[in-house]
Amino acid sequence: MLIFDIETNGLLQDLTEIHCLAVHDTETGKTESFNDQPGNFDLITGVQYLEDAECIVGHHILGFDIPAIQKVYSWFTPPRYKIDTLLMSRLIHPNIMDIDKKRQWQHMPLQMYGKHSLASYGYRLGEYKGEFGQTTDWSTWSEEMEEYCIQDVKVTTKLCKHFHPYLIGSN
Repeated sequence: MLIFDIETNGLLQDLTEIHCLAVHDTETGKTESFNDQPGNFDLITGVQYLEDAECIVGHHILGFDIPAIQKVYSWFTPPRYKIDTLLMSRLIHPNIMDIDKKRQWQHMPLQMYGKHSLASYGYRLGEYKGEFGQTTDWSTWSEEMEEYCIQDVKVTTKLCKHFHPYLIGSN
């Protein structure tokens, strides 16, 4: 299973470029990043890696990441099995606001309560997502952007572990 995230130069309707792709392989435990910067694994290799997987996982991949990849790489065909943790969150925790109010997360800003966002889950799971995206120009790749992408994959990996008991019926 490959858990992934991408960073682009815009929202789906406007984007023309994928800056980076981070992928965590749950079988090997390794996380790789792909970009078109000299000396790094190129994006086409990363996209092919996703295409060859049995199952891919990510947060909002059905609504953003997969369509974004297909917009830039029209040949990309995602694998048969896809798990979108945003959809899982909405199905498993439709009452997320009630859960947040009960837990009263110590460091979680009030505006994050009741949200199914990866940033909110970062607070809930103790794997803070970071603030890169809130203050940044997305027009060009940067190392900080790539680190942010890798951190998103770390949060999503923790989120998958959180959902695992629900998927196997033990919760």
